[in-house]
Formats: sequence, structure tokens, C-alpha cells
Amino acid sequence: MSENKESILILFTERKKETPNTFFYEKKFNDHYKIKIIYISDYLKINNQNIAKNINEIINKEKISLVLFQGDGLSIININFIRSINNSVKKGIFSWDDPMYHHLNRITASACDFVLSGCPISVLKFQELGYKALFLPVESSSSVFKDLKEKKIYDVLFFGRQKNNRYKYLQYLKKNNIKVLECGPYDEISNTFEKLNKLINQSKIILNFTEQDNSKYSYNPLSSFKYQYTLRGRVYFTGLCGSLCVSEHDPSAELLFKNNELPYFTNENECLSIIKYYLSNESKLAEATKKYNNKCMDFEDKIYMKKTKLFINEISKTKNNLILELPFWYEFICFKKNIQIRFRQNHFSSFYSQVFNSLFRNKYENKRLLPIVFILGIISSIMFLIKFPFSNKKV
Repeated sequence: MSENKESILILFTERKKETPNTFFYEKKFNDHYKIKIIYISDYLKINNQNIAKNINEIINKEKISLVLFQGDGLSIININFIRSINNSVKKGIFSWDDPMYHHLNRITASACDFVLSGCPISVLKFQELGYKALFLPVESSSSVFKDLKEKKIYDVLFFGRQKNNRYKYLQYLKKNNIKVLECGPYDEISNTFEKLNKLINQSKIILNFTEQDNSKYSYNPLSSFKYQYTLRGRVYFTGLCGSLCVSEHDPSAELLFKNNELPYFTNENECLSIIKYYLSNESKLAEATKKYNNKCMDFEDKIYMKKTKLFINEISKTKNNLILELPFWYEFICFKKNIQIRFRQNHFSSFYSQVFNSLFRNKYENKRLLPIVFILGIISSIMFLIKFPFSNKKV
């Protein structure tokens, strides 16, 4: 059947040692498309121009009609790189951490025809500026998270890292005699999706926390704020497992669970009260769990990807004029990242090739950037020559 599917190319920035979100994107698109995956980090031995050339050759050879680019951060994948990719194909950018990187993503996304975001509020922000955008849940595969009909042997489960306000909540619950099972991504009991899926199935209530530190990157306009409340995949994939999620308040989730299917708390007392209520009343717990589970099925891949495919099919390739000019900081960071990544990995030929292109071939909209690019290019070239003999050589 795969020969009848549309061929698409998904570009990720790098391979992750731990199981990444790339796994879920590959699964969700694989059912409806014939996909090819490329990790840009595998191509760092050549410069950006040649990376784009290789990708364009793959597009022609594989008859690719759609290319999806990973957003969230500045690396090789920036607005100019996307523009250098075959313009006869549809282009989309996808993001799972847009609340932290929205200021950046909205510039990079202007080289694309549409946006897929893991945050429904971000979708509205993109639409405000004229982008075609759709919410796309990330961890929503029923082949990974599913109802195993396990006996509920745990009262409350928390899985994840103890950061931000999580420790405070967990300690408060324990002091009030709530039995909480805690586990992390590297614990033996939960270090695979199969084990985690079983734990969720065996638990009556799953705790979800939404407080997240803001990025300290200079291009994040929210970096002066300590934290924000962001959507987590737990709020919808827990439902696929047949358990109830009780979540810290998150405005994004309110757009998804409009009929109070997801119980919220805003402080320790509310959290304790909600959990006690459901643990002491089996019928209310069963009723709330069923209502929540039914809603979560709306976001399951087999169902939701039909909506996603229809959205993509209806996108027409039109030259957009969303960006008047590239900000100085954006072009500067693009330049710095492109040579910095090769500097760190000690790729001699690609480093100097990229520096040469950055100095003499790239066209910068901000002309006042030219002297800075020249000075930094020369300085970094000298530093590279000094450190190269003492580093593990990568040619």
C-alpha cells in the first residue's frame, strides 16, 4: 500500500540519545504517508549549501511532494536554509516547544506554507499573523499508549523529573497520606514506553504539572519571566491508557478540554482535595475517567491524522509576504550557530567552508551585520586553527 501514499520528507535537527519526540512524529505520519527521515546532524561534515543540495537531490529522486522542518531553536534549519530547499514542494514547520521559541519560530516559519504546533495557544498566535496553522498533538499513538485493562493497584502516579514546583506538591500529598508512586525516564520500572504504559494502566490517577522555566536565550522575549504554564502530552495520552489525569492549570488545555473533562488544580490544597474526592468515591472516579478517556480519543493518531492530512491537502502554495525584513538578532544568531556547531564538533573542512560561505556568499538583509560577520569569522578561524591539533580530529 505504501506505493500509493504521498512521499514526504521530515527533517530533524539531531539524533537524541534518549527516546525523543522524533519517534512519535515518525509513527504518526507513517500511517498516512511514505516517509523519509533525515537528521541534519548526520550532514555536518559539509556546509549548509551542500546539505541543501543533497536534500534537493533526495527530493527529486524520491519524488517528495512535502517537506516538514523541525522548529524550536536556531540551528542549520533557519529561514534561509528552508528557502534553499526545492520550492516546488509544500513546506511545513512543526514545533513541540513553541511557547518557549515562538518569537523565533514565527520568523523561520515564514519560509513555509503552514505550521503544525503542539500548543493550541501558539496556533492562535500564528493565525493572528496570517499563518496557516494547526494544533498537532505529539505523544498520541494508541500503539504506544493504550488501555491494557490492568487492575488499578496504585492510587496516584507521577512520572517525570522533579523540577520546578513538583517536589513541593508531591511532598504535600505524601504528608497528607496520599500514596504517590514516583518514577523517572531512567528508572528500571519506567525506562521504556511499554513499562510506562503498564504503570499508567495500573494507576487510578496520573498527576500532571505544567509549570516550566522560561528559556534564558536572548531572543526569547519572555526570558525575564520566571516560568510559564505549558501543555504536556500527559494530558491526552493518559486518557488513551484508560486512567484519569489530574492536572495543574494550563490555559492551553482549556482549549482542548472545553467541557471540564480534565480536572484542574492551581495550588496544593486544590490538588489534595481533588485527589481525595476521587479516591474516596469509586463511582465518581469511574465517571470522570470515562468522560476524560472519551475526549482523549479525539487526539489519537489514527483519528487526528485524518484531520491533519486534510489540512495539509487544502494548503495551496502561495508566495507569502509575512516578513517585512529579518531582524538583526535573527541573522546574527543564524551566522553564529552555523559556524559554532562545526567549531564544537571539530569538522575542519566543513567549518572553513561554512565560514567562507558566511563571509562571501551569504546575502544579509542587515548590512550593518557585515563587519561583525567578518571580524567574528576571522577570529573563530584563528581559534579553530589553534585548538584543532589538540582536539580529536574529525575530518
